[in-house]
Amino acid sequence: MLQPHRLAELMAARIFHDLGSPMASITAILPQATDPAAHAILMETAAELRARMKLFSAAFGSGDDLAWHELGTLLQGAPMAHRVRFEMPPSNDTLTAGRARLMLSLALLSAEALPRGGVVRIALDGAGWVTFLPEGRDAAWSPTLSELLAGGEINEALAAGPRRVLAPWAITQAQAEGMELSFALGMGVSLPPLRLGPAG
Repeated sequence: MLQPHRLAELMAARIFHDLGSPMASITAILPQATDPAAHAILMETAAELRARMKLFSAAFGSGDDLAWHELGTLLQGAPMAHRVRFEMPPSNDTLTAGRARLMLSLALLSAEALPRGGVVRIALDGAGWVTFLPEGRDAAWSPTLSELLAGGEINEALAAGPRRVLAPWAITQAQAEGMELSFALGMGVSLPPLRLGPAG
């Protein structure tokens, strides 16, 4: 049985960690903020922090209904955005807040599969399925995600700590939306796409 308090603790730790890097940079450079070069770096880092906070608010908070292109804009604030590009589907559909939260979480989880950078391709089909395909050097899905999709227990997955918490978080969000996750096998690619579709 899921331990919601433990999931919340790990998500909070993960969020604070991912906000910590730009915050540390801002704190370190503030004493030199009057220098034009330092000021430029400070403003750039502050914009990065603002974008990251907007993304986290939508991906991990209550959020709002969002269109696909708005998700793409928010993902520019991802911690790995400097090395991972997100290719969004050409859709004008608007997603409910819960569905938008799920898609953002899965996009971030997909980006974690690209340690050396690359592109996350997100596609829709006519049957209501969404696929997430990370493409890049040394691409590999999180072992925690693979274990959970093979029938592993979420509480056991939480033992992996904040670094691996996105997989149990995303699966929990999918269940809340009445959706299921699976790997698309037999597609002739080295890394199988992650598929999201109606449960049952």
